[in-house]
Amino acid sequence: MLDLNEIEILQVALAHEERARAFYVRMADRFDDSTARDLFLFLSREEEGHIRRLTSRYGIQEFEKTWEEKSLPYLIDLDRLAREEGVGTQVTTGPEAVRRGLGIARKAETHAIAFYAEAGKVVEDPSTKTLLAELEGEERNHLAKIEGYLADLPPAPL
Repeated sequence: MLDLNEIEILQVALAHEERARAFYVRMADRFDDSTARDLFLFLSREEEGHIRRLTSRYGIQEFEKTWEEKSLPYLIDLDRLAREEGVGTQVTTGPEAVRRGLGIARKAETHAIAFYAEAGKVVEDPSTKTLLAELEGEERNHLAKIEGYLADLPPAPL
């Protein structure tokens, strides 16, 4: 159960979306593969759209770094995962690098889906519930795109 009020839930959502957007932009810049690059750019634009909807529709101000400290238990650390997976350090090109980057993206989207599903159970405002459900559905679509791309990659080396 989330121990957050409605505004805090929206702030965590905004923090997550901003982290994911920044990660996807970095991944797009890292890959020469045009299809992988296009997918990461698509995901970053989608997160930008989520940020706009969260900030404009509900008057939640733009992402603030000060939120991160309180929000950390509810966020996924994409940069730490990237370091652990060697994304951007050990393997930076080819299908294995794409696989690792998309593996992190899959974790981010799965985390967002779980957060939005749980948050939707906590909030009382019907329009906020609707927004959270919409965002959850869009994150599910992102996850499906990622899974489809991963399925099309050549098998991982043994």
